[in-house]
Amino acid sequence: MSFFRVVFKSLIFIPAVMLYLAVAAIILAFHGFSFSKARPVLIMLISVTSKAGLILFGVEVRKNFDAQRMEKNYLIVSNHLSYLDIMIISSFFPTCFVTSNEMKETPLLGQLCLLGGCLFVERRKRSGITGEIAELGGALASGLNVVVFPEAKSNNGEQVLRFRRPLFQSAIISQKNVLPICLNYRTLDGEKISLRNRDSVFWYGDMPFLNHALNLFSHKKIVAELSVMKSLNTSEFADKNELADKSYEIVSNEFELITHVH
Repeated sequence: MSFFRVVFKSLIFIPAVMLYLAVAAIILAFHGFSFSKARPVLIMLISVTSKAGLILFGVEVRKNFDAQRMEKNYLIVSNHLSYLDIMIISSFFPTCFVTSNEMKETPLLGQLCLLGGCLFVERRKRSGITGEIAELGGALASGLNVVVFPEAKSNNGEQVLRFRRPLFQSAIISQKNVLPICLNYRTLDGEKISLRNRDSVFWYGDMPFLNHALNLFSHKKIVAELSVMKSLNTSEFADKNELADKSYEIVSNEFELITHVH
């Protein structure tokens, strides 16, 4: 049965991706191929697409927050476990994501990120960090939500990696609050996420994207929980380091570590 599930979902997924890329390209062309002008529309498109993607992947998201809190725009910071994180967050909060130039250079995923209105940073060298922070700050100042995964990479769920600090400066220069959120994946096909089955959901290290996605298609249902904590007023913190450390404390306290085999 799982084989037919994979085939069925793949036959939907591939045309859906192509359609998304085509529509996003049209939007970009309409805005004179200016990503800054097209970005507000592109992030609305990715938000709608993410909702459909969650259905296709069989993801049920349980909300642990009050939607009325999201009256402003924020620098949203989250732990990072899988590409599913992006769909979950975007489905609730239309936003532009910050990712690496390495991801931008990855076939298919790079095109999806580019046409999804992502902002890119070069993590392999820091010579351009000032300009990258200014670009993120400009997006925040223009009223957009911006999501950063401060761990800088997805991981296996055994810990929340220490948050990297530089990009928190974008919230300070734009005078926007930081909104810590946390993702916990609870069950896979009714079984609690553990060391035994986590690799079917979490995408990290050098896992090939296509192989991982096809395996994920073979499963019926994933239950995830999205928690949104109280926002942090940047004016109450001495600097980006203090702001990053407090954000890390909040998110790591909310995350349930994957430490057991069930």
